[in-house]
Amino acid sequence: MVKNIEKSTIVLLQKIKDKIGSPVSIDVVVATLESLGIKSENVQDDFGYKDSWELAKYIFQELTLNAKSLIKNEKQLEYESLNENKPKKVILNAYLFFKQYFFSTSYLLAFAIQLTSIIAYGFSIYIYTGFNHVQSTVVVLGIVIGMIISGGFIQVIGNQVSKHFYLKDYKLVEQMTFFLLKKGAFFIISSIALLFFINLILPLYPLKTALLIGAYAFWVALLFLVFAPLHVIKNRKIILLATLLATIVCLPLTGNTFFNIYQLHFLGLFVAISTVMIFLVFYFKFKRKESLSSEIIFQKGALFYNNLYPFLYGVLINLFFFIDRIVAWSSTKVSNFFMPIYYEKDYEIGMDISIIFFLLLAGILEYGNTSLFNLLNEYKNKIVLANLKEYKRKIRKLYFKNILLVFLAALPIYLIILYIFYGNWGYNHFFIEPLKSINIKVANAGIIGYFFLCIGMLNSSYLLSMKKQKEVLQILSFACFLNITSGLILSRLFSYEDSVYGMLIASIAFTFLSLKENIKVYKNIDYYATL
Repeated sequence: MVKNIEKSTIVLLQKIKDKIGSPVSIDVVVATLESLGIKSENVQDDFGYKDSWELAKYIFQELTLNAKSLIKNEKQLEYESLNENKPKKVILNAYLFFKQYFFSTSYLLAFAIQLTSIIAYGFSIYIYTGFNHVQSTVVVLGIVIGMIISGGFIQVIGNQVSKHFYLKDYKLVEQMTFFLLKKGAFFIISSIALLFFINLILPLYPLKTALLIGAYAFWVALLFLVFAPLHVIKNRKIILLATLLATIVCLPLTGNTFFNIYQLHFLGLFVAISTVMIFLVFYFKFKRKESLSSEIIFQKGALFYNNLYPFLYGVLINLFFFIDRIVAWSSTKVSNFFMPIYYEKDYEIGMDISIIFFLLLAGILEYGNTSLFNLLNEYKNKIVLANLKEYKRKIRKLYFKNILLVFLAALPIYLIILYIFYGNWGYNHFFIEPLKSINIKVANAGIIGYFFLCIGMLNSSYLLSMKKQKEVLQILSFACFLNITSGLILSRLFSYEDSVYGMLIASIAFTFLSLKENIKVYKNIDYYATL
């Protein structure tokens, strides 16, 4: 019996070595075990380990113990050959930066299409400039709720599906993608139903208003949910195609009295969602043939348990973005008796401008994640304990390089924002109502806040790579609490728009607390880098 277990373990070790070479992390080994059809409950009998995680730890240690004896995959060999030549390495880093930056910001073309449509026609697939304040409140609250309730599953899809996509196990990627999309849609519907039920018990909004808010929340949440797999499978151009097609379908109908604006918005969102879903079906139909595994199985219970922290992180980070707006719009200087949270245009214009700054700057985050991944991979393949001091120096250097990139990128991006403020072809050229001082005040405070938030998110991505999800969640929870409390105090004591300073204070706290945690991790980088 013992001999059979040892033989099975050796055969399995060779299978995984042939498939992935040197594993990036234990999670990758667990994902590989799942793709091979190995169930956690059978591991004890078949391999003599308590569960899949314990078996994966053993396999990971075996495959990373002696890097020279490993069978290396194609990407590792390419990476090592480039690192042998320093000029090539500089070129590689420059190429990697521009590739990751433009890839991660490519979805902004879809945003540009929507902005162009608003400027030219006053309409996009979920915005209409002809709405009054009550109608705008309905739409904006729907968008806010939709983005918050979809944030958790978006993060889970990115976290879980990417592991199997990296292994080229496209059959499992397909199964997991559609499973998570179904569960995400169910969660969205359940969350909206719960909020609607709460509104029936505590009638904060009239019934018709609540129904419309729920409808917008559903369609917007579903839109961002189906966009999530496109980021993982490197097909963000479909986001552009989907929004472009939806806009083309809806624009000619805006002058048609048969459809009201709400119906056109829902039609546009339906077209965009359907376009993505049709693409995903055909994409996986062709990719299935290239899959490296034929056995498809994953444990649904373990899937949700292992992704609890990413789910909560996704919800909280999206909530963080909207807390200051909710606090400002709930001020007695803004809201009315019938609507406790009431849309205020001047505040939203300022925050919309500042979010442009954030979206352009956030492209640095993806490069930071990729460069960290490469360095961790180098550690697993080349570094020995004698060189640990040198490795710590490298990772500190990489961290400060990425922080410097955030600072360097922020300057030209802010110059773009200044042109939007004051340029001949800026905001005032395209909109009838010119920018006010309050818009610029909110935008500038929001920009500083988002600048620190970007650094905090970069810190968090490093911590998440080192399996410090719980610590990141605690820091982010505190930042959300600080955002609420400081925003409430400032907006009630002074002016409603000062809630933006609550977001600024919370972002600074998020940055420095996550930096403090990173420093602790770097002191024990030899341990965390192999998790």
